Amino acid sequence: MLIGVFSDVHGNLEALDACLERFKREGVSSFIYCGDMIGYGPDPEKCVRKIASLNLAACVLGNHDAVFVQPELEAFFNYDAKVALDASKEMMSEKSVRYLSSLPAAAHGTDFTVVHGTPADPIKEYFSSCAQFRSNYDLWQGHVCFVGHTHLPFYIKGTPRACAIYLNKKEDAAIRLNDKARYIINPGSVGKPRDNNPRASFGIWDTEAKTFRFIRQPYDFRPTQEKMAERKFPSFLIDSLSLGL
Repeated sequence: MLIGVFSDVHGNLEALDACLERFKREGVSSFIYCGDMIGYGPDPEKCVRKIASLNLAACVLGNHDAVFVQPELEAFFNYDAKVALDASKEMMSEKSVRYLSSLPAAAHGTDFTVVHGTPADPIKEYFSSCAQFRSNYDLWQGHVCFVGHTHLPFYIKGTPRACAIYLNKKEDAAIRLNDKARYIINPGSVGKPRDNNPRASFGIWDTEAKTFRFIRQPYDFRPTQEKMAERKFPSFLIDSLSLGL
């Protein structure tokens, strides 16, 4: 089975559409979403509704999504993020707010776990090191733990005794998942990449071939930027889409 794994759309409808179109061309039949449908971008409502309509094998709460159930999280956001989040709240329907509020912080499936941050702290903590791989090793189930939050496409491969972390810098790259190791995999961000590459970042998990494929998809971000400018979003957030920041 081909499972589309994606994260951190952040209200960017144009990037989401490009991602879903690529998934369709690749023959993806179900999806895993690693959190943060809203925040930063100008189309939170449409993004939530579109993601919610998919055949989701798993979908978890991100830190931006979680402000409806944990409003104290806003204290951790910088000024630009708060401005965008306030705008997102104004554009959200009650139905979509209820949907986001119902999402779990962690989800499990056949041989996998999904969290936005880390198994130890699914909402706030960024997964970014081998030290965290070791400390979280017994806190997640299955062969693979899919994460988001950092907006960087990477994977950690390891055992309780040794591990290594790899940042993906290729436009299309597949890794083979060894049965003797376990993996943390971050597909990167669809709507707001932060690795100096503006292309939407996501991946495909082939459960039969036991591979994970990192993919970058170009899209026209100018309509997104125009909507952000019309709604007076901070200039840095607008410019970041073309810079991959």
